Amino acid sequence: MKTIALWISLCGPLLPAADSADLVREAAAGWTQAAVKQDRAALDRWLADDLTYSHANGRTQNKAEYIAAVTKGPPHYESFTFSGTEVRFYGKVAVLTGFVDVKMLKTDSFRVRTLQIYVENNGRWQMAAHQSARVSP
Repeated sequence: MKTIALWISLCGPLLPAADSADLVREAAAGWTQAAVKQDRAALDRWLADDLTYSHANGRTQNKAEYIAAVTKGPPHYESFTFSGTEVRFYGKVAVLTGFVDVKMLKTDSFRVRTLQIYVENNGRWQMAAHQSARVSP
């Protein structure tokens, strides 16, 4: 009996782990919801400390700059809607590609092609790099 208990404690539960691609998509949804809600703590959770965030207009920010810009003043974003996303893994690095319809307050929505890099950090996926380009209507 002690052998079984030791084996379970070393190997973990026998329940299947959540699909890693779903966990990356959860991280993508997490930072977008945090940006909409201007939630500094959630942004800090979902974004890697060495984040490089390149906007569709070419401006690039680090984590502190991005969080400050998103959480300062009145809300900036209304929604982010992902479509056509694919997630590929390279060890503990995931690459998410696809489209995002971005709706900012008081403007028409626009579509971007996105490339996002996620890293697994202490059992949690965090965005380490983001790049997007506007798609012509």
